[in-house]
Amino acid sequence: MPVKRVDCFFLEVEDKPGVLAQVARQLRDEKINLKGLWGYSNAQGKGRIACVPQNNKKFLDGAKRLGLSTTREAAFHISGPDKVGALCNVLDVLDKEHININVLDAISFSGRFGSYVWVDPKDVKSAAKALKV
Repeated sequence: MPVKRVDCFFLEVEDKPGVLAQVARQLRDEKINLKGLWGYSNAQGKGRIACVPQNNKKFLDGAKRLGLSTTREAAFHISGPDKVGALCNVLDVLDKEHININVLDAISFSGRFGSYVWVDPKDVKSAAKALKV
C-alpha cells in the first residue's frame, strides 16, 4: 500500500462562521489545488485550517500574496483499495516502533481509501523509516 510523506500547512484563523469558506475561495482564486483540507477549533478558542497542497511552492507563494501566515508539519498519506482493516498494517508498524499517532483522518470512496496520519514532530523521521518512505 502506498505511503508518502507530505507537507501539511496550518493557518491560525478566527473561529467564526465563513472563515474556512473565505480561505478556500482565496486559494481557489490563486489556482491552488489541495489534496486535503480540514478546519477545526483548537483548545484556545481559535480556528485552525490544515492544507495539504498539490504543489507546495505554489501554495506558499499564494499564501504569501494573500497575507496568510503558515506553519508546516509533516504528515503521511496512505492510500489503497478499500477493504476491512486496510489501515491495520500501517498502524501495526507505528505501534511496533512505539510511535504515537497525534491525528488520523481516513475516508473511503468508490472502492478506494485515503488517510492522513500525523505523528509528533520528534517522531517523523522514525515513522518515515518504519513506513519505508
